[in-house]
Amino acid sequence: MLPVFVGMLPVLLLAGLILALSIPGTTSESATLRFLGETDFIVNESNGVVRLVIERVGDPINVTAVVELEGDDTGDFHTVDAAAILHSTESSKTVFIAVTDDDLPEADEIFTFNLRLQNATNGVTVGTPHKATITILSNDNAFGIIAFNSTEEIVVDEPRGQDHDVPFTLIREKGTYGTVTVYYEISEGPNPASQDLSPDRGNITIDVGQDVMQFYILIKDDQIPEDDEVFSVRLTGVVGGALLRQNASSVQLRIRRNDSPLRFSHSVLTVQESAAVIAVNVTRGRRTEDGPLVGSDDKEVSIGYKVMSGEGLGSATPTVDFFDLQCNAMPCDVITVTFPPRVYETSLLFNISDDDMPELAESFRLVLLEETIRGDAVLVPHSTVTVTIEPNDEPHGVLSINSSVQPISINEDLTLRFEGIIIVRTGGSYDDVSANWSISRNSSDRSPVSDDLSPEEGTVRFADGQMTAVIPINIEADDQPEEAEAFILKLLPNTVAGGAKVDEPMEMVFYIQDSDDVYGLFRFDPATEPSIQSQPEGRFLSLHFLRDGGTLGNVSMTLTALYIPAGPIDPALARDQVLNVSRSINVVFSRERMVHVTLPIRNDAFLQNGAHFLIQLNILELIDISPLIPSNSPRFGGPLNWTLTVTPDIANGEIGFTSNATVVVYEPEDSIASVVSLPLRRDGTDGRAVVFWSLQPTGANRDDVTANDLKPFNGSVVFLSGQSDAFINLTIMADNIPEVNETLLLNLDRSNVENQILKADFTSREIIILENDDPGGVFEFSPFSKGPFIINEGEAVELLVVRAQGQLLKQLVQYEMKPSGSSEFYGAIGILEFKPGEREVEVALVARPDGVPEAYSAGFHLPTSVLHTA
Repeated sequence: MLPVFVGMLPVLLLAGLILALSIPGTTSESATLRFLGETDFIVNESNGVVRLVIERVGDPINVTAVVELEGDDTGDFHTVDAAAILHSTESSKTVFIAVTDDDLPEADEIFTFNLRLQNATNGVTVGTPHKATITILSNDNAFGIIAFNSTEEIVVDEPRGQDHDVPFTLIREKGTYGTVTVYYEISEGPNPASQDLSPDRGNITIDVGQDVMQFYILIKDDQIPEDDEVFSVRLTGVVGGALLRQNASSVQLRIRRNDSPLRFSHSVLTVQESAAVIAVNVTRGRRTEDGPLVGSDDKEVSIGYKVMSGEGLGSATPTVDFFDLQCNAMPCDVITVTFPPRVYETSLLFNISDDDMPELAESFRLVLLEETIRGDAVLVPHSTVTVTIEPNDEPHGVLSINSSVQPISINEDLTLRFEGIIIVRTGGSYDDVSANWSISRNSSDRSPVSDDLSPEEGTVRFADGQMTAVIPINIEADDQPEEAEAFILKLLPNTVAGGAKVDEPMEMVFYIQDSDDVYGLFRFDPATEPSIQSQPEGRFLSLHFLRDGGTLGNVSMTLTALYIPAGPIDPALARDQVLNVSRSINVVFSRERMVHVTLPIRNDAFLQNGAHFLIQLNILELIDISPLIPSNSPRFGGPLNWTLTVTPDIANGEIGFTSNATVVVYEPEDSIASVVSLPLRRDGTDGRAVVFWSLQPTGANRDDVTANDLKPFNGSVVFLSGQSDAFINLTIMADNIPEVNETLLLNLDRSNVENQILKADFTSREIIILENDDPGGVFEFSPFSKGPFIINEGEAVELLVVRAQGQLLKQLVQYEMKPSGSSEFYGAIGILEFKPGEREVEVALVARPDGVPEAYSAGFHLPTSVLHTA
């Protein structure tokens, strides 16, 4: 800060320092003042400094000019006026207008600055151009940042019988100037979005001042069975000056599985008239007989059906030829079939009437009625089934064992009384009939049948008109592990009574399944949990398994071992080439209770710190099972998955800087050198590693970086086994030479072993040695400009600012007159430009002629401060 004092000194002492606004000349002298070069400027608020060049054309006359803002001061500029003095030896002068950088959202603003003479100097006029416009572009997100108000997944149901609008809310943060248009589209679904949603793309207009906007996506009721569908609603662009907030520009839209398909299992069914009770299956959840489940299944659905039959030959007559067993009271028009949640099949039972009259084939139809559907379901082919009754005989019927379900297996652990052995009466159903039956073992086991079930024999009876009968069996429960046992039930033909006969099948084999986990209950051994082992001979996974329950039989267990890098434990992210075995491993238990499995890890595999091994137990298979029926065991008895985490002592090294931020250092001032330590971190400390590094100067000043600035320029760092931290030490050297910012790039080049790698994105650090020894210079007023000065209103004074020390940079210097400079002087606040190598710049001040009577001023002073370097 350089004070300047004004005192009552004779004017003659200031000769040469005071410049009059007008200099006498001949009447023939004339000149024109105007702007030279560009007069229309477009600038950003953050770096707006405008250079206005004032030109004098004509005779070399001394001229004082003022550049002043037209209109009110809105606070958008550091100063709204500037003054310039053009000596007779100068043809042009440059003044600077600086834009104020605030944090207020603003739209484009246009300002006009006028050039004028301070006094009506004889022979000098203002020509054109004498106006300059400065446009400050919209700033601080004046038009807003557009985002979804929430990025959480939106889950909706597809409506039934109508379309449904889903609202999405956009918010406009920061400024709300102007009307902006946001574009969106829907993608990433299992099928084109237009099949399920409308519209699948579009735009939304947000008006001036509006900061919340809602738009709607229509969910179509397409009546198509579908599983969960996930779409991405993405904001793809915006026009009108606004921006998109990238981390909130998309939302997941999930349409829950819907439209469960309803159908008959078959479209045609042919039965004998002696078939008695037949089942017509209605299914839910499959579009074809063997197709996968599709559509919703978590809620109850129902549909009505109707029995349709004509009259005359070829048509079966209801209540005469067949009975709908779902009809509890006549008449029955439409009967409803209900599917509880997660039930996928139900049977409609019809009693086929057997008469003693020779008849041709007779048919009736069942029709599912779409209009009766209740719940989230749709009707698909087959929606009708035709049942044809073949010709009939045997008025008293033929008794046989129902063989439609074979083989019959009974679970001893869950069943006390089994009623699944059905004897059917085909043909006629007149009169009461009966037949005896017996049960024996179908194996070499000589123990009594009664040890496992009762009774061993009995009589099956049919009343008049009865078509089916059940032989009930009591199962003897125990807690002894046993393998499956086979039994044979026989109808005894010579015991038939009532006029019926026995026909094939007269025998059936059924089984009591293995019980009490006779083949074992398999799990991870809780006493010895899985682990990752590192031994001198190598690394491996150590897995222990336990077999509870029985140990009969050889059992094959299939498991999967996956290596998943650090992050989510997602099997889809698994990598190969880590284990020395395939992903799928087969382990055989030969009557053992415990098995230890070791899975070797490749010597050259890189194990990342925080990675995981996922062990999944998949399948248990009984080898050489006898008899060949589904078994209850072996089975899994604990968790099916186990996750092992790679810890630092097991992991291989992933080496990198602890940060990739730029390192700013200073040339030491109180010593000849200083040391900067840059830390390295190794995630995984197994083994010894050496990392080689190098320094590379970069940027415009790279040729100025020498060994006198810092050392060394390359080297290496050693990590001992178990060591996770190390440092690269650089020495910064001191000198007295003015220097600008010097930039270097410190790179980790390589490591000395294969299983130690460099960490991605953390292999380099930018180092900046900040400018030092005042490369841009030190500024002060020239001794010849320290005054004191005595001037009148309307007169000008010119001061000289000088730069000492460094001259390497283009430097902008701000000055300001205090305490009330702007109210008394044009140009009281301004900016000076020092070009590289330039040592002196002049400042022009003009006392404002305000017409207000004032006493003598006590003085003023002019501090200086550096704004920035360019």
